[in-house]
Amino acid sequence: MTTKLCKAEVEKNIILVETGGELTLPLRILNQNCKFRKIWEKSYDILHPEDSKKAYQKAYQKSDKYKAHQKAYYQKPEVKARQKAYHKSDKYKAHQKAYQKAYYQKPEVKARQKAYYQKPEVKARQKAYHKAYYQKHKGDKKCPT
Repeated sequence: MTTKLCKAEVEKNIILVETGGELTLPLRILNQNCKFRKIWEKSYDILHPEDSKKAYQKAYQKSDKYKAHQKAYYQKPEVKARQKAYHKSDKYKAHQKAYQKAYYQKPEVKARQKAYYQKPEVKARQKAYHKAYYQKHKGDKKCPT
């Protein structure tokens, strides 16, 4: 059974929540009003941060129990098969291709790549690789030299 809440009563209780006073109506009735519920949750998280939902979830996800459960879940054959099928789908491949194309066009990524390939040890490794490749394929028709 829902009762229609008076706007003035809700506003009065919002002020009481913000000042730390006692509510005039039961919480279950006031929670029917969205505005009151948002104010209540916000103030409750400030007053009791250790009890907040986010803090609980964060702590739970760090627990060994949760990590073991996740590991066991992702080792199931049906989950592995579903993931494998998804990663082979055309939709996934198109999304990945578009994402990578956009990612490698970012200026900071281009700058990082350029800096990497200017390192002397990377240049030496590339030179050695190319030398070995061309010596291996010296007589091939496919070889560009």
